Parts: sequence; structure tokens; C-alpha cells
Amino acid sequence: MKQSTPKPDRREYTLMIVPHHGKAVFSIRIPIKTVKYTAIALGVCLTIISGTMLNYRYQANVATKDKYELNQLREVNYTQQGQLEELAKTTAELQQNMKRLNQLDSDLRRIVNNEDTTDTSRSAPPRLPNFNGQGGPTVQPKTTELLNLVKELKAAANEREESLLNLKQSLAEKQERMAATPSIWPSGGEVTSRFGWRNSPWGGGGDWHPGIDIANDTGTPIYATADGTVASSSWFGGYGNMVEINHGNGIVSIYGHNSQNLVSAGQTVKKGQLIAYMGSTGYSTGPHVHYEIRVNGTAVNPASFL
Repeated sequence: MKQSTPKPDRREYTLMIVPHHGKAVFSIRIPIKTVKYTAIALGVCLTIISGTMLNYRYQANVATKDKYELNQLREVNYTQQGQLEELAKTTAELQQNMKRLNQLDSDLRRIVNNEDTTDTSRSAPPRLPNFNGQGGPTVQPKTTELLNLVKELKAAANEREESLLNLKQSLAEKQERMAATPSIWPSGGEVTSRFGWRNSPWGGGGDWHPGIDIANDTGTPIYATADGTVASSSWFGGYGNMVEINHGNGIVSIYGHNSQNLVSAGQTVKKGQLIAYMGSTGYSTGPHVHYEIRVNGTAVNPASFL
């Protein structure tokens, strides 16, 4: 009878181990279920480990991104805080500048006698030297509050600029009027005859003198008493060598008995400009200047302009 060869059990794996140095060969049988379960367990473990690694990497990326965004937000907040503080500082400086402008506006209007603080000035009342009452809680300003304040300051600055421009125009006009209004003595010397009735230097009673006479040595300088245009510079009857200056607004000044005229008709002159030298030409008893002012053609007392 033949012996049958044992068939391998398909429900297990046989692992043959051949040692070195002629030792006996031995085998290990591992059930297939064990192999399957081990493979499944390894797969599950690998899946869990892979998932854990992926989740870790994801969470790490999220954490890194959040940290970056937080740092960026902190940097932005820090920058905004610095800008807010700078804006607050600038606004405070603007407020101080506006106070100075308002006070300057008020002071200038007082100078030109055109004060109207109720309608045109918003300057604060003047500070008294012995009082300095201040107070209030310390509050961090808000951006909207500062922006509104800046808007108000811009509007106030535009209003003050317009006011100061108008004031500048008023000052220029007043300065022009003052420059064109006789207000200085035409020459140095002694007043020998005043405006109005006087004893006639020629005898025979009194006469009407339409100006003032200022006597000094021949050649004494004579100056224009205001800005204007020379209307005439020539010999004129009893006035002798005479200079007549038109100052505008109906005002004319006359300088008579000159030894020499230094200006010509049509020439523009300034207040204090040398226009002639004193003499005794025309009807004169000695070297002097006859100074006369006419307003709209009528002689007036020059003393009211000195």
C-alpha cells in the first residue's frame, strides 16, 4: 500500500527557516487568519497614523497661519495706534494754531478800528494772568472724533483765511489812504503865519491866509507830505515857484515861494520825498514855504492834518 503525501493546509502559511552551519531545518506554521488579521491591523494602524499625521500637519498649518494673522493684526493695531496718537497730536497743534489766528484776527481788527468780534471773530476771551483753571478726565480719543475735529478745523481755517484776506485788503486800503493823506510837516523851520485871518505882511489891515508859512534858510529841503501825482510844477503868480500835488480823494497840497522845484508835472511822488528847496519867490518877505491844503477845491487848515 502506498503512503499518501500530506497536503499543505491552505488555512495556514508555512515558513521554512534554514539555519547556517548544517543545523536542522525547521518550519513555522502561521494560520492564514492570523496573517489576514495582522495585515488588517497594520492597515488600520497605518491609516490611523497617516490620518493623525495629516491632521497634525493641517492643525500645524492652521496654527501657523493664525499666528501669522495675529502678528499681522497686532502690527496693524500698533501702526493704527501710532497713527491715532500722531493724528491727536496734529489736531491739538491745529487747535493751538487756530487760537493764535483768532487772537491775531481780533488784535488786527482793533488796530484798524474795524472790530466786529460778534460776527467775524470766534477767538476765545483773553486769558487773565492770575487764573489758570483746567481739568477733566483723561480719555483716549476715537478716530471718528478726531476726524470730525479735523474737518471742523479745516472749515474754521478756511473761514479764518477769508477773514484775514479781507482784513489784509482793509489794511492795504487804509495804508493807501494814510499814505495819500498829508500828515507830516513839509519842512523844518518856524511857523510865521497861520491859517485864517492875519495882519497883512504888506500893511493895510488884515487879510485871509489860506495856508501856513514855515520860515527857514534859503535852500532848506521841502518834502511831499503824502503820496500823490504832481499836478503842476511852475511859476504861479504870487506863489512864485510852486509845486501842486494831487493826493486823490479830492485832496491837494501846495508848496509855494520855492527857490527851486525838483519835480515835474505828471510825476508820482511818495510821502517824505524831496520835491523843492525853500526860497522867497513870488510875493514874499523872506525865505519860507507857503504850505496849503485844499479839499475839493476849498482851502482848509493844514494843522488838522499834522
